[in-house]
Order: sequence, then structure tokens, then C-alpha cells
Amino acid sequence: MGTNVDTAATVRIDRRPVGVAVIRIYNTLTRTTEPLVPRVPGEVGLYVCGMTVYDHCHIGHARAMMAFDVVVRHLRRRGLRVKFVRNHTDVDDKILARALELGVPPLELSAQFIAELDADLDAVGILRPDVAPQVSDHIPEVVAMIEALLTKEHAYLAANGDVYFSIESSPGYGKLSGRKIDELREGARVAVDPNKRHPGDFALWKSVPDSADLGWSAPFGRGRPGWHIECSAMAARHLGEQFDLHGGGIDLVFPHHENEIAQSECASGHRPFATVWMHNGHLTLVDAAGEPVKMSKSLGNVVRIRDLVERVPAEALRLMYVDTHYRSPLPFSDQKLADALAVLDRVYLARETVDEVVGRGVSAPLDQLPDSARDAHALATAFVAKCDAAMDDDFNSAAAIGHFFELVRAINRFGNDKKARARGADALRPALDAFAVVAEVFGIAALTPAAYFDEAKGKRMRAQGRSVEAIDALVAERSAARAAKDWARADAARVQLDEAGITVMDGADGSTWRVRIDA
Repeated sequence: MGTNVDTAATVRIDRRPVGVAVIRIYNTLTRTTEPLVPRVPGEVGLYVCGMTVYDHCHIGHARAMMAFDVVVRHLRRRGLRVKFVRNHTDVDDKILARALELGVPPLELSAQFIAELDADLDAVGILRPDVAPQVSDHIPEVVAMIEALLTKEHAYLAANGDVYFSIESSPGYGKLSGRKIDELREGARVAVDPNKRHPGDFALWKSVPDSADLGWSAPFGRGRPGWHIECSAMAARHLGEQFDLHGGGIDLVFPHHENEIAQSECASGHRPFATVWMHNGHLTLVDAAGEPVKMSKSLGNVVRIRDLVERVPAEALRLMYVDTHYRSPLPFSDQKLADALAVLDRVYLARETVDEVVGRGVSAPLDQLPDSARDAHALATAFVAKCDAAMDDDFNSAAAIGHFFELVRAINRFGNDKKARARGADALRPALDAFAVVAEVFGIAALTPAAYFDEAKGKRMRAQGRSVEAIDALVAERSAARAAKDWARADAARVQLDEAGITVMDGADGSTWRVRIDA
């Protein structure tokens, strides 16, 4: 996201300890919004299902990662010590198929895409988890959990060497998804197997021959883990048999998370496995008419994170995500991204005004300043409390960002008022806290305005097939023509700049330029 970070913006953030009833979260398990009550006061264990690493991260994958990035940031801001675990599934049928297609060892392929994933998420400022476990490093834990399930007769060894979990042995199976055992059909990721006792039973261990590319020895035969057991084993190792929060996409409620609950609680004998289950809504592509479009390789419309970050500043992508509540569907289009970029420009224009006016330090009492100064001061003073309240209410980033946009609009109105700018340092000083909190929790407005506008114009020019150097040359030509009073040449340069969507700012030290907000 760039290295020119405004560290001064983070010095005045107010933090207060979290009481048990402060943060409220919608729990998929209970279908209610309830207070977060950590098992250990002041500490939160969070497990989020990560990617199956056989390809690059696309914007759908990033929806969950961005949602829980903001969750972790807010919990920490509120004074909680968070242990954040997000796994990499590096043992899976899709990985094996891709490795065979490319002619590389499966674990070598997954290691490559773990590195690619980390690079993509770093580029958009998504925090690294405290622990990023890989399935291949947790085979002993998987085997031990399967042995416990076999011993307690919650699992059985089939004739073909696979080990299955018996859903009929699990009290309350279906409590997360609302599914009933007698209505279940085969899970989407489990092939039909006549060796099953019930069609809803799922594989804990898949038998493989000695010649297989990927497999481990176990008391119940050589094989590799099934999909669901992996997360149960990794969560138990790093967070314990019971912990506070479990997250993932809404598509994981059934069968993955339902099966995690069943096998984990049956293996340990402890309930609940996770106290609160959080699920983010889907990201969907929409066309120009607003109609949903399937994203798939066959259609050639997969939108990768790295491709978008080449086109626009990463913070525009972050803004697009957090401007929608994490549980709501998120429609994505190029227009939506362009809208986020235009808003981000206005955010940095406001930040530029704050830095300039507060930095100059000239102040007058509020009652001697115009309405624009009093409005900006009032909104800036109230912002941090409003933001915290919105985020404490099931991480309502859309409401929090709405409050921020209101403040940004007020600051930009302030910036257009010469009287306010001249003596409004104290009026805008509380806005430093607002920008600091937005940078900390949402990863937005974390750069200096100069760094942001340089990044934005470079990427926009490339997207238009132009170069920054070409625009610099055209601006210099206009300046030289103006100095020579060659108005015809200056006007011609101005027309070219206007057609390119460029705004030129003339000052005592020369002319600078930016890409126009609506360009």
C-alpha cells in the first residue's frame, strides 16, 4: 500500500478496556446478536478459514479476509488481546488436480501459492494472522482426533479404507445450518460412496495407495485428511478445544462449519466448540445493468487482487469492501470501484486541508469562525465515539464509514472557505483523531496526501495508456508558454490536459497536477 505512512496521525487515539457487554456480534449459531464474552477476560481467540491454495487470490476470496481484518483491528483497538489464526489448506483434491496438471509436487505447488497469497494480501494491507497453520504440518493432530472419534464410535473405518464421521452419532447435528439429518443429501465436496452408513456422513481420512503423491501413515491406514477435519485439528492445537470466535464465508456454514462443530465436539466431549460463529456475505460480479454475473475461469472474468492493485490504489479496494456491512452481499463492478476511488480522492483532499490548516497553527475562537468551521469541528469531535459505537454493533463498518464521509464532506466545505482556512487550526484539530482511527481500523487514509496522490495518478495514467512523464512534460510546456505569454500554445496544452482528465494547480513555486476526481 506504499511506505509513506503518516505515523503522526496515530498518536492521539483513545483506547478503553472492553466490558463484556460492549461489543455485540451476530452469532449464526444462535441467530441472535449477543454480547462478546471472552472465555478469558480481555483475550479473544479467533479462527478464520483461509484459502485452499492452488491459484491466485481473487476478490471473492478477499471478501472474508478483508472482513476479518477489520474485525481484528477493531477488537484490538478496543483493548482486547486477539490471537488470530487463519489457516492455509495445502492438502486438498483441487491442489492434487492442479499439481498433476502442471507436473509439480502438490506441496511445492501449495507453497508457491501461499507465498503469492501473502504478497497479494500484503499489497492491500490485510494483516498477517498471528498463526497461519498449514494442514501438512498438522497431520499428527488430525490422526489423533480421528483416533478419538473412532474410539468413541463417532467414526467408522469403511471397507475401502476411508474413515467416515457418522452424523447420526452427533447430538444436535444441523444446529448451525438448520439442516435435519433425514433431509440431508450428499455434501458438495464429498463424492457419493456406497460404503457410507448415511449419505450425509463425511470423510475424515481418505485412503491412498503407497504409490500416491501425497499421503501419510496412520493406525487406520495410509491416507490424507478429509477437508473438514483439517480446521478442527488446527483450531484445537492453536486455540484449544473451545474458543471464542470462528469465522468464514456464508458458503461454509454447510457442510464445512456444521461438520467442524460435530467432529470437534464429539472428539473433545466439550460444547460449544466455538462460542460465536461469524459469516461474511458473498461478493458477486454484476454487469453494467446491475445483473449478477458468474465469475469463472471458463468465462475469463476472474478478477484477481493483484490485477486491481495495478489499476487503483489499494485503499480504494479496501474502501469498496468496508463500505458494505460484512454480513451483506457485496456486488462488484468497475463502476463501484471507480466510485470508491473518487470518494478516496475526496478523503485525501480533506486530509490535505487538515494537515495544512493544523500545521499552520493559526486559530480563532469557534464563535468567531464561519459555520463551515463549526460544522467540521462538531463532526470531528463526535466522530470517534460514533465510529466505535457503529463498530461495537456487529462491526457495522458501513455505518462507521458513513459517519466518516459526513466529516470529510464538512472538511471539504471548510477547505473552500477562505476565512475558515485562515484561522481554523483548533476547529480541525479533532479531525486528526478521526483520521487516525480510520487508518487503524479500516486501513484507509493511512498514507500522506502527497504519497496517495502520486500513487493514484501513476496508476490512473497507466490505466489510460499514458505516462506520468508525458503529463509532466505537457504541464511544463504549458508553464513555459504562459511565461512567454504564448497564450495560443498555453491554451492548446490546457485543452490536452483537460481531455486527459488533469487538473493543474498553479502556485508560487510552479505548477503541479492531479487526475481530476471525476476522470
